[in-house]
Amino acid sequence: MTEQLLACLRSRANSRGMIVITEEALLREVGADHETTSAELAKLERAGLVEILTPLPFLVLKLRKWPGRGANTGNSSHSAYSYSKLLQPKQLKNSYRRDDPTEQPPSDLLREILETLGETDAGSFEKAVDLYSPDVIRTALDRVRRAKGIRKSRTALFRHLLPRLARENPPPT
Repeated sequence: MTEQLLACLRSRANSRGMIVITEEALLREVGADHETTSAELAKLERAGLVEILTPLPFLVLKLRKWPGRGANTGNSSHSAYSYSKLLQPKQLKNSYRRDDPTEQPPSDLLREILETLGETDAGSFEKAVDLYSPDVIRTALDRVRRAKGIRKSRTALFRHLLPRLARENPPPT
């Protein structure tokens, strides 16, 4: 019964290993009563195979071992900045884009970012220089310099400020 229930849950899981199912549908699929199914779900949770987020009658659970889990954890360079938010049409006009994509980022600005944040890897900030205007970057750097109580790090504050400042201060047209 446990294997049958687990197979049923796996067949209904989405790409993140989440399952949402009503008690009625689950009982119909596994061919068991409420008590048996509840006991089997508890057994799967104790074994660490599932995490029950919402109990029956509207079951929401997450499979602990799922093929998609952790698949994209190795490449975090694309999420270093909130530039994906800028690709929304309303905010796209507020972003800073260079006329010549082959143009190298201004080394003075990049050096200023590295010195202010105490970082050494210029490559992780080149995208910021590409996406945001120098005015927005310098405003963010000024705020980082003036910040008294920083919760995480100067770099985290800088990355948080960039998209906010870009939205608040659209470039002149």
